[in-house]
Amino acid sequence: MEMKIPQGAKKVLQQLNQAGYEAYVVGGCVRDALLGADPDDWDITTSARPQEVKAVFHKTIDTGIAHGTVTVRMDGESYEVTTYRIDGEYEDGRHPKDVTFTASLEEDLKRRDFTINAMAYHPEQGLVDLFGGQEDLRDKIIRCVGDANERFAEDALRMMRAVRFAAKLDFTIEDKTREAICVHAPELAKVSAERIQVELTKLITSDHPSRMRDLYETGLSKVFFPEWDKMMECPQNTKHHLYSVGEHTIRVMQGVTGDKVLRYAALLHDSGKPDMRKTDAKGADHFAGHPERSDEIADRVLHRLKMDNDTIKRVRALVRYHDQRPVLTQRNVRRCMAEMGDVFPELLELRRADVKGQSDYMQEEKLAAVDTFEELMQQVLANEECTDLKHLAVGGRDLMEEKLAKGPALGKMLASLLDAVIDHPEYNTKEKLMELAQKMAISCVCVMLSAGVLFGCGQEKRGNVSFRTPGKPVAQVSGDAKVREETLYIIEENNTKTEHLTVMNLYNRQEFRYNYTLTTEFLDKYGNVSNAAAFQPGMIVRLGERTGSGSLTTVEKSDSVWEWEDVKNYSIDPQHALMTIGNEKYKLDEMTPFFSGDVPIEVSDLSGDDVLRVTGIDNRILAVAVTTGHGYIELVNTDTFDGTLIEIGDEVITKIDGESTIEVAEGTYPVTVAAKGYGGTKKVKVKRDRTTVLDLNKLKGEGPKTCQLQFEIAVKGAKIYLDGKKVKAKSGLTVTYGAHRLRVEAKGYDVWERLLYVNSPTAVISLNIENDKNKENKDTISTKNDDKTQDEDKEETTDEEDDKTSSDRLTKKDREKAQEDYLTTLTKGVANLFHSDSESN
Repeated sequence: MEMKIPQGAKKVLQQLNQAGYEAYVVGGCVRDALLGADPDDWDITTSARPQEVKAVFHKTIDTGIAHGTVTVRMDGESYEVTTYRIDGEYEDGRHPKDVTFTASLEEDLKRRDFTINAMAYHPEQGLVDLFGGQEDLRDKIIRCVGDANERFAEDALRMMRAVRFAAKLDFTIEDKTREAICVHAPELAKVSAERIQVELTKLITSDHPSRMRDLYETGLSKVFFPEWDKMMECPQNTKHHLYSVGEHTIRVMQGVTGDKVLRYAALLHDSGKPDMRKTDAKGADHFAGHPERSDEIADRVLHRLKMDNDTIKRVRALVRYHDQRPVLTQRNVRRCMAEMGDVFPELLELRRADVKGQSDYMQEEKLAAVDTFEELMQQVLANEECTDLKHLAVGGRDLMEEKLAKGPALGKMLASLLDAVIDHPEYNTKEKLMELAQKMAISCVCVMLSAGVLFGCGQEKRGNVSFRTPGKPVAQVSGDAKVREETLYIIEENNTKTEHLTVMNLYNRQEFRYNYTLTTEFLDKYGNVSNAAAFQPGMIVRLGERTGSGSLTTVEKSDSVWEWEDVKNYSIDPQHALMTIGNEKYKLDEMTPFFSGDVPIEVSDLSGDDVLRVTGIDNRILAVAVTTGHGYIELVNTDTFDGTLIEIGDEVITKIDGESTIEVAEGTYPVTVAAKGYGGTKKVKVKRDRTTVLDLNKLKGEGPKTCQLQFEIAVKGAKIYLDGKKVKAKSGLTVTYGAHRLRVEAKGYDVWERLLYVNSPTAVISLNIENDKNKENKDTISTKNDDKTQDEDKEETTDEEDDKTSSDRLTKKDREKAQEDYLTTLTKGVANLFHSDSESN
């Protein structure tokens, strides 16, 4: 048989063969090609050792050399070349303790997980199938290579992969393989939540989410998602349903698109039903309150799986509102849109799938209601009716300029104006809203004069305080709960819109919720007046209460604790309950709270990019809060740039490996890609715990693109090589966008090598090899025109002078373009960015 493989992969095979080594394409690419699909990656296995591979090819990157993997660059593409190997003992149920290189292809193939992933191919020698993989593809079977018990004992995640491949390919898991999964299922507990989440996400977003049944039947879900077992075992004896909660859920998942948020919302929308099930005297089941309970379970499950906060927020909103059936009016639709934001259209899709997964009882009427809801939403959108503050005709600045409100009252007044506009869309004019704001301000003053105390516009005096104990919901109690001045509290939430402060007693861990007013004094630790918004979760305060009212007179930062802002140099050792800041160690305990905004988080939720505020007493840490967090950039439509590098700002560089998500610190970054003569740069804003979708097709532009490139070097007699060809300094070169290998040789200097990443129409690069004499070479350089590339001994020039110097030889048009010249800055760690698991994705 003949398999169509890329020219670049063929060249890699040919050059290895010509050098005397065996080489084959292997694994998932062979599987996908035999199925008629286009593989995402072409992996290569060879008898050559890593150093021998590097000697054969001019362009290589050490991506996983300890495990035998070297990335070879060929025709602008990246190919992972891995030496035949035998895995050593698996000590953690996931990774081999060591590997041994071998000259046997058979030994290499027999270590792989499933027969369909254990095939190799060579254009001249054909298919190498030692374990019946082609037959299993034809019969649509997932079967382990060799002894299934051994394969799963080596790597417990393979059990999840078996179910995931069954879902992806619509295959059946072979009996012995399935039996081994049932035996070894408890060992899945050794695998990290993040890795399980990746496999679960791929499973439920596949075309066959019904394979969730396999997780239940094999006992896998019991390990990491026991709520699913309860759903599969919970009947629904009601005329509205035909199936158990689990079987109904599978049908809902099949009824929505393969979007991650929608599929997780479908998976969890009825997760609270087993807990809320009540059976009446006639044997009929009722599930009152199940949406709220499902919301709580969704939060618990998604945090357990280490899901990003933006996904958690969106999924929970869909779960919480999935069963609401308001009166079908435009006003109610506007209010739902205001409460749910951009997730509202997804609610309609979920609701429609939910109805279709039920019995025929009143199904037509239920679907008609969803259709009407959608029609009303389209009318709201078509009429451009306001449903959020962003589209309100007035803003905070307008109200402050007229001295109508400030501080917390400002936010409340805007919220009241939005409520008015939701009820009366015609009010959304600046003139009308300013008129309403004037009336609200007058009403506020009247309340102050009649009550003797200003509680805030639209707020009633509350005569109670809420409290709760850890792990229990807030309950209402008497307002006589006395606050002793010497007692210290940790702020857990400060809602400036509703003017509520939730705190926890530092000593007995009891939680309280108070309201505050415009007369409440917020004081820093020196007694100076501050503002309510400055008091954030994780801060330690003293409280003063208005007797019997449940509202606060003072909130004051404690002067008996230390508080450090902008903590970046830190590490946490959960095993020994220690946090190191700089060179000092501090004690943590199991009750030390961690916050991101007003959301409690786990230590494992922290990223190395997060900036913290840490509060403590002596050598004990009381609370930790994220002040600058992290978010995510989701890459889509990556085909053109797969296998190349993406740069986010000046420090984050990673390999593009299909559609994926990258974690970065919150902020705004220039994001740059370049490959195959295409590329571009775009500014991307990353919000905390939110995902920003980046379509790489939009950065591709028209191509192929080239760069007019010049080199400058002060060292006499230096020889410059670009992609192995000698070039002259100060001579114009035309170079395609993408990665190029740069090499400089000069008498008296070590060989100077860099990876040059081209993404600009013009560039002049000053090569400064003197400063790197006798120093370790970096892997890559850049020529951003604001980077200093001149000799450090020379007097530094301003950015404008540097631009002028580097562009004097160009035309006026080129000089204008040169202001946006961009060649990506990469770091020493580039070589490690291409490491990935040896098994097929």
